[in-house]
Amino acid sequence: MDKNTTLGVGQTAITDDGVFWIEDADGTDTGQAAVRRADLDGTNAVTVTPEAGDGSLHAYSVTASDDAVTVTTLPPATTWANDTLPKLFQVSPDGKGGAQRMSCNRGDQVFGAADEGNRVLWLDGTTAGRTS
Repeated sequence: MDKNTTLGVGQTAITDDGVFWIEDADGTDTGQAAVRRADLDGTNAVTVTPEAGDGSLHAYSVTASDDAVTVTTLPPATTWANDTLPKLFQVSPDGKGGAQRMSCNRGDQVFGAADEGNRVLWLDGTTAGRTS
């Protein structure tokens, strides 16, 4: 983490292989934040999801297993709309393949908790929701 450009660091998650965190280094964007990873000793830091450009997310919270990182996104909004409610995305720990949406398209999905593999449990505020 570059102390000269990092504006904020968010939630962390730890696995047997490393630590993950949310990092905001660009105060001029529309609320996106990167998800970063490093070995447990702090070496080999990599970007799992970028803060800007293709694959960027409005990362709000993170949970992880050895096989998957789940990111709750929360876009900035001034009104309530489905596209501004929290959703969950999942990405491999090395970031390869990009983030894939893993929660349903309606309502809000929050408080993700990683299990093993790519399983994650979350609170779903979808009216007449479905399980995923």
